[in-house]
Amino acid sequence: MRRLLLTVRTFAAACLPLAVAAGCVAGCVAGDAAPVNAADAYYSRDGVPIASSARDHWVMELDTLFSLLLSLDTAAQRVNGSQKNIEAAQQQFRAVRLAFKRVEFAIAYYEPSTTSALNGAALPRVEHQEGPEVVFPPEGLQVIEEWLFTGADTARRTALVNEIRSAQALVRRARTATAVQTVTDNRVWDAAALEVARVSTLGIVGFDSPLAQHSLPEAAAALQGIRTTLAGYASALSANNRPAWRTLDSAFVNAISALRTDHTFTDFDRLQFIVAFASPLSRAVQQARSALALTPPDERRAFSSIAGTIFDAAAIDAQGFANPMTANDTPEQVALGRHLFFERRLAGDQSQSCSSCHDPAQAFTDGRARAVSRVAAHAGNTRNTPTIINAGLQHGYFADQRTSYLEDQVEAVLNSPNEMHSNSNEAATRLRSDSAYLRMFTDAFKGTGDTIVNSLNMRRSIAAYVRSLNAINSRADQALRGDQSALSPQEKRGFNLFAGKAKCATCHFLPLFSGAVPPTYRTSDVEVLGVPSRPVIRNGRIDPDSGRFRITHARPHLFAFKTPGLRNVALTAPYMHNGVYRTLEEVVDFYNRGGGKGIGIVLENQTLPFDSLQLSQSERRDVVAFLHALTDTVGTTPPVSPRALSSARR
Repeated sequence: MRRLLLTVRTFAAACLPLAVAAGCVAGCVAGDAAPVNAADAYYSRDGVPIASSARDHWVMELDTLFSLLLSLDTAAQRVNGSQKNIEAAQQQFRAVRLAFKRVEFAIAYYEPSTTSALNGAALPRVEHQEGPEVVFPPEGLQVIEEWLFTGADTARRTALVNEIRSAQALVRRARTATAVQTVTDNRVWDAAALEVARVSTLGIVGFDSPLAQHSLPEAAAALQGIRTTLAGYASALSANNRPAWRTLDSAFVNAISALRTDHTFTDFDRLQFIVAFASPLSRAVQQARSALALTPPDERRAFSSIAGTIFDAAAIDAQGFANPMTANDTPEQVALGRHLFFERRLAGDQSQSCSSCHDPAQAFTDGRARAVSRVAAHAGNTRNTPTIINAGLQHGYFADQRTSYLEDQVEAVLNSPNEMHSNSNEAATRLRSDSAYLRMFTDAFKGTGDTIVNSLNMRRSIAAYVRSLNAINSRADQALRGDQSALSPQEKRGFNLFAGKAKCATCHFLPLFSGAVPPTYRTSDVEVLGVPSRPVIRNGRIDPDSGRFRITHARPHLFAFKTPGLRNVALTAPYMHNGVYRTLEEVVDFYNRGGGKGIGIVLENQTLPFDSLQLSQSERRDVVAFLHALTDTVGTTPPVSPRALSSARR
């Protein structure tokens, strides 16, 4: 939910001759195509890898994109208040977007920083490590979209033309880098799998087409771009596993056709598309890659490279969010971390544990608007206590994201005078006299060369326990994995509103329903919503907590807070960083009104759209019903009783 600031090429025909006999998979299939070094690429003809031909095609697509930007430049200069000229420029912009989408999967994979600049959210970029004044203005296609689809006034035309020319420079940069890129078969297919996930989680929800609402044609173009590239491997697939290419191409055709229906952005059935078209396509990509005997890249990341779809139960790995220096968590470390989580000796006065505020019986929250402070003078500075279920599936901790990893968060909580009023060294010293803990630390860190009770091992163990508290098998998940009977008709409507008209999924991203951005999960968003100090619907006053501004001192971050996860949100009232809203109905009403702006709070840097979502009362009820379907605490907390759920609804 953001306030913005400012024809397919015939690659298949070119590539198929290269692949006519390219059925030589690691030397196993006869033919005149010769395998290249297995670590780089498998398929070639006359010594030219098919992957290299794919790269050459991407360069041609970038040339097309650049040419269309030149035409957009001309069209923008003709905008003079004439509606006809505005519409001509808008149509040219749509052509630019379709060209970008056809090559998105490749440049997002090989040139992510350039792609982010070209197609990122139209918000200022803060580089706070360099100082609070290092703020870069928004740039790229979404800035251009803002101008073209909100009036296209001639007063800003010069700035708009300059932005188009900046986009041209970014495309030139991407072309130059792509032309010399070493491209391998396994990476081509990995990029394809990531793009299907990107379409399923960002494309169809309108993340990067918030005003033009051109998302469905763009999603179709993105899939067509993958299909065209992978067609180069058709003969190889047919030679090695005859059904594989037919299955894959049929999945492409079906998904693209579903996106090219006459449905509008608002009435498109996203749940049906994911279940019936996107997920089968994702699985077909993986099956075809397996048929080609291509090994996925061996690297730790959040979205597993071997998952059938991004919605699979095991698709997201908490270790992909962990500190790269941290070894994989072991069951012994998790068990030790659980003991430490409930250990009162960690506190300075040994009066409370982590579980005192993160109570398993309350979905690991405390049920209060604001956490209780140990220091009376600081009581007004506390924030709402979030659940830690699924906390390992995110980047950045605390509402202001002041720590990057869970291990750092543990230390910050121990040091805080409002919380544990201790530190990990002191706590470790207190535990060293306990023989039971000595044994548990030895078992947990056996083979690491460091088995003693110390600060680092204590923090690592607690972090490992928190990372184990994953619950991603709610009824909503079951529906997204194919069992649509898991949701009631009202909840299905609520999902489609959540991912469509209500724009919730443009900040609370599928499938984690948090601010962690799929499919690469390199970043987590912060947003300026305009949260009031009191639950009013007019004449609101901004809550004085400055949020992330406390950390970066950058003006765009004034009143900015991390986008929280919505899983188990029905159990974690009250809501917002200050606990201002008691019910989900109040929260949805706040968003529907346009956030702070809609209740009289004027913030120049509000990132939530200012205008009302125009949700009817029944639509708001549908969204709330869907949010209840995100409940799942199995394996993490005591069972949730029907009575507790009923109380949460009130």
